Amino acid sequence: MRITIRTAVTALAAVAALSLSACGDDSSDDNGGGDSTATTEETPAEDETPAEDETPAEETPAEDETPAEDEGSDGETQNVFDVGLGDCISNFNAEEQIEELTVIPCEQEHDQEVFTVVEVPDGDFPGSETFQAQVESDCIAEFATFVGMDYSESALEIQWLEPTEESWAEGDRELVCTVLDPAGPVTGTLEGANR
Repeated sequence: MRITIRTAVTALAAVAALSLSACGDDSSDDNGGGDSTATTEETPAEDETPAEDETPAEETPAEDETPAEDEGSDGETQNVFDVGLGDCISNFNAEEQIEELTVIPCEQEHDQEVFTVVEVPDGDFPGSETFQAQVESDCIAEFATFVGMDYSESALEIQWLEPTEESWAEGDRELVCTVLDPAGPVTGTLEGANR
């Protein structure tokens, strides 16, 4: 079984001559409210109103819905390896090892969106510099396709999750690249945002 940790990396610091400020650190507390287990559907209570079932452990009507409303999050905490392409997430602590992320429906306010997942070639553990070089080539190219303009001209930024030495030894070969607006949370996808 794979180690359930990946390393989070601050926003891409430089592409060619472009220098960006790091982000994600100021709102790292956003992930603290990510223990809600509300699902992405808005109307599950109508479909599962019979209390005789007693099987909907994920959606206990009184217990799970109240905390989600109190915390203002309709997200679901997931293992970092379960987060993938197209998922919208809350911010994570940059430069730290991540075990879980809060996945939020993209039509609701969220901090980041996974726009590509890049496979790293097999071999010895490459290290952060090699991971960043691959992000600068592969994720930047996909950014232009996803957002609709070159990264060097965009107001948006990239963060990514990379394997740790431990997860690499267990077969983790993925760089998970996310797009975010440094101005703050967004509602809806950033696909085709062209900004």
